Amino acid sequence: MVFIVEVRLIGFDDFDRSSIEKIKGAAQPLIDEFGRIFGGENIQEFKIAADTLRKKREKYLYEVIGSFNTTLGSFKAKKSGWNLMSVIDEVIDNLERQIIEKKEMQKKRRKLPANA
Repeated sequence: MVFIVEVRLIGFDDFDRSSIEKIKGAAQPLIDEFGRIFGGENIQEFKIAADTLRKKREKYLYEVIGSFNTTLGSFKAKKSGWNLMSVIDEVIDNLERQIIEKKEMQKKRRKLPANA
């Protein structure tokens, strides 16, 4: 099942439409995974912000912050690196790990006896 959530991109004004769609496409599996586990109606906002920290010759050092806000809590990840798409993938992977950990914690809580 595909869940429709607008991915807000901040700091991507200088990128072409194709790159922006590629970034949003990279985020879609995370949105679908969260929706499958917890329900898409619990997603409030998904935001990816990028900033250029410095330039070395013709390459840029990027910092990317991902923020995934839901009714079940907020998930945040921050990474930096020279390849923007790799950094975005790392941020999304980190957010996915946090979501899976949340799911596992909820499973453990349900298994605890009521008077524990």
